[in-house]
Amino acid sequence: MMRRNVLRWMGLVAVLLLLATGLTQAQSKTLYWDRWDVDITVFMDGTFRVVERQTIEFTSGVFTFGIRGIDTRRLERISDIKVMEGDQVFREDASRQPWTFTTYMEGNELKIKWFFPPTSDSRHTYTIAYTVHGGLRYYPEGDQIWWKAVVADRAFPVYNSRVLVQIPEQAEIQNWDAYGVSATAQKLDEHTVVFEATEKIPPGREFEVRIQFTPGVVAGEPQPWQAEADAEAAALERQAEWDRRWRPVANIFMISLGLLLLLGGPVLLYLLWYLRGRDAPVKLPADYLIDPPSDLPPGVAGTLLDERADMEDIIATIVDLARRGVIIIEEVHEPGMLGIGSRTDFIYRLVGSTEGLRPFEETLINAIFGRRKERRLSELKNRFYRKIPGIQRQLYEEVVKAGYFKASPERTRGIYVGLGIAGLILTGVLGVCSLAALSTYTDFAYCPSVGLGAIFIGLIVLARAMPRKTPEGSEAAARWRAFRRYLENIEKYTNLEEAKEIFERYLPYAIAFGVEKEYVRKFAAVGAPAPSWYMPYPTGRPYIRPGHASGGGRAPGHASGAPASEGEGGMPSLEGMTTQTFGGLEAMTDGLFTMLNSASSTFSSRPSSSGSRGGFGGGGWSGGSSSGGGGSGGGSAGFG
Repeated sequence: MMRRNVLRWMGLVAVLLLLATGLTQAQSKTLYWDRWDVDITVFMDGTFRVVERQTIEFTSGVFTFGIRGIDTRRLERISDIKVMEGDQVFREDASRQPWTFTTYMEGNELKIKWFFPPTSDSRHTYTIAYTVHGGLRYYPEGDQIWWKAVVADRAFPVYNSRVLVQIPEQAEIQNWDAYGVSATAQKLDEHTVVFEATEKIPPGREFEVRIQFTPGVVAGEPQPWQAEADAEAAALERQAEWDRRWRPVANIFMISLGLLLLLGGPVLLYLLWYLRGRDAPVKLPADYLIDPPSDLPPGVAGTLLDERADMEDIIATIVDLARRGVIIIEEVHEPGMLGIGSRTDFIYRLVGSTEGLRPFEETLINAIFGRRKERRLSELKNRFYRKIPGIQRQLYEEVVKAGYFKASPERTRGIYVGLGIAGLILTGVLGVCSLAALSTYTDFAYCPSVGLGAIFIGLIVLARAMPRKTPEGSEAAARWRAFRRYLENIEKYTNLEEAKEIFERYLPYAIAFGVEKEYVRKFAAVGAPAPSWYMPYPTGRPYIRPGHASGGGRAPGHASGAPASEGEGGMPSLEGMTTQTFGGLEAMTDGLFTMLNSASSTFSSRPSSSGSRGGFGGGGWSGGSSSGGGGSGGGSAGFG
């Protein structure tokens, strides 16, 4: 068994080596045509004889065969095929032995493949001769022979080429021309024209000749393919005329239309926003307000201002619930692996009543605690994110219920984003269709699609500004912006030394408005008391026990009261707590920020599989096109 496996592997290696060797040899084979000369003789019966003499310089690699493919779409048939090298005549035989040739059809091409002894680094001249039936064109003004003498489909260049065309003596040549390469043409007599290429003919280029002579001399009649070829020629003529007269005009029109859409699109988008997305302007008598303009919770106020229910609004709601005595947060440090280092975690404790909470606040409490009274923040990692959409939806419902928006801002954004995406898809379809339909007439058929695409991309970007507030919402937002300006520059409008007690009351709003960092630092600098609901590490301070509600006055618009003063329910006063345990807000600023950032990062974290995210001639032609490309023959050529 082992021997059999070894032999099998050896055989596989041998095959791979042979394939690699063959591929290397194939890539290293090179040659060029020193000459490719063609003689064409037209007979009275309407046939013509083609004799090709291909002089090859084999420059590297070993060759054993040559191949010539003749396109048969514009002729009836080919007969009397002969292949020679000097005096050596190749025999038609399917044996593939040297000095034999074979013919076969491959698609629309008649393939002539001849075989010779292995040849390398040498010069050879091969002659391929054949008779073409039904290859002439017949027109009232003059009959034509139109032939692709040197084909384009080949891998190597042709350095020199001459094409000689002879017609019967009874006819006279009326016109002649050459296409594809630069060439000279000389009329030797009334029956003979010789063409000579004046440049090297690279792969992909062909040498095509055309002769028109006296009509009605040679026998024959138009073949079925001639009508199709003439129709193609007429189409080419019409296209050439269009390109000459109207294509520049069409190009300018398409470019102008594209620029009009590209430059006019922003104007249209601005008008759309002005008419459908702009909030009603509101002018307040004062630039700032020192008190919240209403009892709107911080999370809802933040949603109103930036029209988004984001993580800042959720964190602000948590801090607001803590300030109102519903929860407390304790920082704990746990030893790392093998006792090296430590990691910080936070314990959330539900210590107050949840009665009277708004729907989004209840959903938030349930998302954190479930049926428990205590939850570590780390337990919510990669889990809490599933609850965020529900909380956001309820925040949007709050601003709609308050009469600030007619519809959810998120839904409005979604509608315009959807319209933009649908427009982009439609633009792509129209672009493909316009390219297919109009590329014949203009080089810039894509320009209108580019302009339209830019408009719909702009609509997707504009979608964020399209939620429109009601007049009541605009006025409320203006007042809340005035209050935000107060919080941003509070040291200008208030003596912080005398107003330390407002720090904890307005902290949730500062978080919702995104100005909490400067807000906290400003109060820390004047020795404001630390929040009563946050216990940094290490701590030994007491907290409100579950079911033991704190006393104190009710915060405007909120369900539960503010924290009690010392001696009322076991909760020390803010000032007393600070003095007794922590020494003020400044000592715990870093820990407070860590708590806020950790909550944001953890709540928005996702499993890695879901993707994670952070917190924050001489005369006219009787028929056919006047340009090249319409001749019979053509095909391919090569050696191997």
